[in-house]
Amino acid sequence: MSNCWSADAKTRRRAVGLVGLRYAVIGLAIAAPLRAQVGHDPAGSPFHDLISTQGLSISFGRFAGNATVAGVGAKPGAFIGVRFDTRLSGPMDFWASVGHIASSRLVVDPTGTVIKVTGPIDLSLIAADVGIALNLTGAKTWHHVAPFVGIGLGILSPSQSVTDPGGYSAASNFSFIPTVGARIFLGRTLAVRLDARDYYFRYEWPLSYYGDGNTIPGVLSSDISTKQWTHNYALSLGLTYTFTF
Repeated sequence: MSNCWSADAKTRRRAVGLVGLRYAVIGLAIAAPLRAQVGHDPAGSPFHDLISTQGLSISFGRFAGNATVAGVGAKPGAFIGVRFDTRLSGPMDFWASVGHIASSRLVVDPTGTVIKVTGPIDLSLIAADVGIALNLTGAKTWHHVAPFVGIGLGILSPSQSVTDPGGYSAASNFSFIPTVGARIFLGRTLAVRLDARDYYFRYEWPLSYYGDGNTIPGVLSSDISTKQWTHNYALSLGLTYTFTF
């Protein structure tokens, strides 16, 4: 009988030992990352907090334009603009921007028996828009870089509206503006800004662009719609000063 109790006691001690060893291993596994986190040097982290909630930028760049199927669309030109950003909540920012585009375009006269094309003539455009941006690294930078994507709504308007002989008018256009870019921080408040955007808007063609099918030739064939949506890409480089008020 004593041998039986002795064997059972050894078995219980062995089981208790195994359970203790198991919990010790679990405890070490939990403690290891905690010790690593406590001992981690924040200065060595690739992530740093964005300490400011507002930003003011000035940018210079190039507007690619789009000549369109009719050939009278805005051509490439230099771009200059200013932009204000403010933090909404979490990773979201609100922006408002205004810029000037020094573009040009052709003038098409389809009213005679021969289509006349003149120009290019200067086309000065004012671009004003507002939008929402999503900071992909939240309220932090990664290796001093804060990338973002966004979408905006705006208006692209010539400083002077002109109606061509054929009835086409270079007038204001509402635009959708998807954008992608990044701020590269040089310090706590100063950053270089890269911005690529697309001014996506619609042109409308007068009926005179389709000719009469007889003596007056058409600028456009009959299978082309009187409305054309166009991509007008722009790329800019600028400087941002961030602050909080």
